[in-house]
Amino acid sequence: MGYPQVFLHGGSTWAEEASLDFSDNSNPLGPPPQVEEALSHAAELGVYRRFPAHLAEETLREYEGVEVTVFNGATEALLYALLDLKPRRIAVPWPSYGDYLRIAQLLGVETVRFPPWRLEVLKPGDVVVLANPNNPLGYHWPRDVVLDYADQVRRRGARLLVDESFLDFVRGETAAPDLPVVKSYGKFLAAPGLRLGALLYRHKAPPPWRINSLADYAVYTAGAAALRRHREKTLQYLDLEKPRFEAAIRKCVAYVPSAVHFYTVIGPPPPRVKTRPLGDKGVQGFRVSLKSPAANDVLINAICRNI
Repeated sequence: MGYPQVFLHGGSTWAEEASLDFSDNSNPLGPPPQVEEALSHAAELGVYRRFPAHLAEETLREYEGVEVTVFNGATEALLYALLDLKPRRIAVPWPSYGDYLRIAQLLGVETVRFPPWRLEVLKPGDVVVLANPNNPLGYHWPRDVVLDYADQVRRRGARLLVDESFLDFVRGETAAPDLPVVKSYGKFLAAPGLRLGALLYRHKAPPPWRINSLADYAVYTAGAAALRRHREKTLQYLDLEKPRFEAAIRKCVAYVPSAVHFYTVIGPPPPRVKTRPLGDKGVQGFRVSLKSPAANDVLINAICRNI
């Protein structure tokens, strides 16, 4: 289908030299300390030598307040959700996360990209995959708006699947259990290498070993209370840092208002800092994600000097 550029992804691998990476939209506060401590302990215990117990589901069930089925990352969770829904086509409000299109290719399913308000493009049997909050634009729809959107989608014979991978960065409520929801925890935990994702419902036939033992042990040991504290600390940080960052870049560039910790900035990417260009999504700009105040000052200077 000719989608090679759609699957570009921000972030860096462990094999790359550590540097300021504003393309990576992980939590600017880093991982919860309890998760890092538990990971160290898990390695010492040799947890990775044994199968997972899937006890992370208990922690995440308490954290989310709904049923949870864990998977090795949100991509695997999304694949299982789509296998459940059996779409004739996968419809994606665009711009959005490009991996939805790659998974459609794997399933042999046609895709359609459309502005979110143009529901007349939908056909019976379609599954709409809505990223809420959106990546890369950062807009967030409240729960009642999402449920109303699902009703509009349903009236056209289609169904809605919601990706809430960035919901922990806003003060919002999940659409579960009223709608099927997929979620990544790698961004919130600032640990994408753990490959931790979930469906916010009880899957009828999940794979037997669907999470690695290190992630399972770490999340279970850290507990739901630690995750809730980390979320509140993250939100408090963003309450202070987002207005400061916006006030600074507003003086020199146009950007898309965002509810979360990353932004789409209009114009060419600045040199000497790593950002996520968005040309593959039809956006003439680039995505940047907040880090520490000192790092954000480096980003502000790079953006404004590039004008």
